[in-house]
Amino acid sequence: MATVPEFDWRENDDIVECNRHMLERQCACDVHFLLGEAHARQGAHKYMLISRSPVFYAMFCGPLHDSADGDVEVPDVEPAAFTQLLSYIYTGTAQLDAHNVLPILYTAKKYAISGLSRACLAFVESCLDVENACTVMEQAHVFSEQDFRSRVLELILRKGEEVLGCDDVEDLCHECLVHVVGADNLICKEEQVWDTLDRWAGRECERRGLEQTDINKRIMLGPALYHARLPLLSPQVFVEKIAARSLLSEEEKVDVMRHFLVPTVRSAHFPSEPRKKEKHRRINRFEERAALAWNNKSGENAISFKTNLDIYIEGFTIYGTCRGGNHVLQVNARLLDTNDDVIASVTTDVTTDSSVDIYDVIFDETRRLTRNTWYTLAVEIKGSHTYAGCQGRLASFDGDVIFTFADTEKSQTSTGVEQGQLPGILFTV
Repeated sequence: MATVPEFDWRENDDIVECNRHMLERQCACDVHFLLGEAHARQGAHKYMLISRSPVFYAMFCGPLHDSADGDVEVPDVEPAAFTQLLSYIYTGTAQLDAHNVLPILYTAKKYAISGLSRACLAFVESCLDVENACTVMEQAHVFSEQDFRSRVLELILRKGEEVLGCDDVEDLCHECLVHVVGADNLICKEEQVWDTLDRWAGRECERRGLEQTDINKRIMLGPALYHARLPLLSPQVFVEKIAARSLLSEEEKVDVMRHFLVPTVRSAHFPSEPRKKEKHRRINRFEERAALAWNNKSGENAISFKTNLDIYIEGFTIYGTCRGGNHVLQVNARLLDTNDDVIASVTTDVTTDSSVDIYDVIFDETRRLTRNTWYTLAVEIKGSHTYAGCQGRLASFDGDVIFTFADTEKSQTSTGVEQGQLPGILFTV
């Protein structure tokens, strides 16, 4: 019986696939790395490494290259992250996910693989939301990505009430917890800040195998306790949630109660200054409200825009019903980038009545928008006829932020620069 000759991978004209084969089959490796605490051994090829990384070039071709002739110990990089680094070096691709992206970013920076670093940062920004923000911040802290940690912290502070309501806030280290609850610009009710500290302390007791008593929680909180702005709570909340417990000393309880009785007497232990909450800034693009009733039944209202500065988009505004009484508008919105990819969205019901013209709609996620880049807001509105705007502006500004607007083919109604729905955009900087 004739046999089928085995396929020779070297006949493949795709050099990337040949590189992948050499790496995965560990063919003719001339250097090996001992990775992580377990010293997992991984082979590679010096030629490939030095061609893509100045760090590897110095390691194997620099003055001290003789010392790198044996196995290279890399105790601070785990095998999974190093494998993706090698994949990027050999093939130009790496498999990123929410669990491995920051270890890979750390590894890419360690070996100065700038393309992989940029890919990691872009990936994290694309999937960052309120539910994983604390996890990402903690990983950024672990891998000493201070600049990126600061950017994630910005999101946490802007979306404080939503973030502190998620479970992953309980997994922050003490240092990161203090950065969050101690921030002057944290947008969150003080009662929720206290509840978060209580939850975190209970989780920390659990991690350390301690009973979840008030005394143990107080020890776990340490200095974080004194970032709770207890004088800003209502006396009723303080009495019901705190006064009867042992998280505070008797002296501290009396101190807060004294402030409640005589507000001019400042607390000696807890901050009493309100946080500096940054409100949404808003752009209004119409001069006037139109006299006509706007029919939204033909499809999506859409408008394109760009800004002169990087901003964070929080949401947009819509006109409410022009009919008498209350009317619920069903809103389905998408924010599209230049590739028509959806980068933010929301589906919600907005109860409107004709006595109020404009209503805010907040996206499910905050997204950072890049200056001088066109984006398109597309919003389907179902329900009654609504008010509309007219005498639209090509450009509007709020402070130093300038929005430029343009018509888009994605608008299935008559909404455009001159007239229609979508009167404003909500943002922060």
